Amino acid sequence: MANAEPVGNTTATATLPLLPPSFCAFLRDNHIDAEVYNTSRQLPRYVRIIRYHQRSKHYIDELVQQIQADAGCKVSKVDSVPGFIEIADQAIRLSQISAYNNGDIVGMDVSSGIAALAMSVEPGDNVLDLCCAPGAKLLLLADLLDNHRSNTSAIQRGTVTGVDISPHRAATCRSLVKKHAGNDRGFIRVFVDDGTTFDCKAPQHGWHDPQAVKAASASVNSPSSSSDSSVPKAKRQKQAVSGQPWFAPKLLSTAYACSGTQLYDRVLVDAECTHDGSLVHVQKYAQWGWDQLDTQVVDGNKSVTVPILQSKLLENGWRLLKPGSVLVYSTCSLSRYQNEFVLGGFLARHAEDEAVLEPIPLLAGSGAIVTSPIWTPVDDDEWDRAGLSQRRSVFSRMRHAVRLNPLVSNTSGMFIARIKKLQHGAQLEESEIVPLALPPSTQQCTPQPI
Repeated sequence: MANAEPVGNTTATATLPLLPPSFCAFLRDNHIDAEVYNTSRQLPRYVRIIRYHQRSKHYIDELVQQIQADAGCKVSKVDSVPGFIEIADQAIRLSQISAYNNGDIVGMDVSSGIAALAMSVEPGDNVLDLCCAPGAKLLLLADLLDNHRSNTSAIQRGTVTGVDISPHRAATCRSLVKKHAGNDRGFIRVFVDDGTTFDCKAPQHGWHDPQAVKAASASVNSPSSSSDSSVPKAKRQKQAVSGQPWFAPKLLSTAYACSGTQLYDRVLVDAECTHDGSLVHVQKYAQWGWDQLDTQVVDGNKSVTVPILQSKLLENGWRLLKPGSVLVYSTCSLSRYQNEFVLGGFLARHAEDEAVLEPIPLLAGSGAIVTSPIWTPVDDDEWDRAGLSQRRSVFSRMRHAVRLNPLVSNTSGMFIARIKKLQHGAQLEESEIVPLALPPSTQQCTPQPI
């Protein structure tokens, strides 16, 4: 592979990272300002307090002081995002923090927290996290439902369903749930399945209750419940589900897993992306080897195939959402092709009487984390060059979507859109589920200094 090269203005006061030419070409093709990678060492580290809403102010204040003593640097609450703590020195390892080792906090960038909190989860909601690994958002969603447990009966508690296509990543998610979820485990399902085709509806009331499950399982497994009694019971159970579900309580029956018939109250599509907005993640490739960065971001024409995958994930999440409910689409990419163009393609398929973007409550008002506007062509020439002159109305509908930009937000990069479903639309052909536009293939570019 070609040698790494500096990016950005070489007269900058801070030292810019050395990035491989192939990644520089990716940044250029995706219209990403390479200067953002000059901020990675300056960003803080964020953690989230487990079961924050059950903690007293005195407990939280003492926890902040304890973390500061362990970290040896400034530590403070993120006032605009409940439950999050900012550690000034990004280099601090979580293993240095006793609260982490005790299971009181978990590592999570505040940008990811904002995406999950943007759904405004309410008591009794059945929540779907369609790309759930490594599990931090899944755990936060379970915490939000647990916040309401004292005011609602168990049957109204709500559930969280997570989906990930990778068995390895799903295993990481399960480990996090086992370590931190406590009594919340019984309200969490995790499936190893393809998020673009996942079709299990929200679970039935009582699905977490061993007695209800046992009764339902007996019915499902009885000879009369199968159209072909010659099929072995174990095979009938396997045929009853989509994907391979996992539950923290082993008493739960896999045959009961997909017996629900209702759509979800909230859906999070934190879509698979090229992760170029996660500056800490990109920085780690300096130790792991830049060849791995090429494999995970640049190789295989991912800048073209990923937006198509994201469009399919978004569309399937929308299909599984109840009318009148909210879906959040987010990525940790800075590429307009994975953000505005995927969202724009979605809005082009769904008219204003089907889908409407709403403001994100946590990002409104004074004291909120600073955001950047979404990308929009600035003049007629740019509209024409981008081939979007006929799509101006689509971009006007995106005005409530936001970007968290490391240069101004003091977080990792994140794109977030909160979409309310007004009604179901017409069934779509797979060929219709595409972004507004796709980038050129990075593999076809001749890398040049930026």
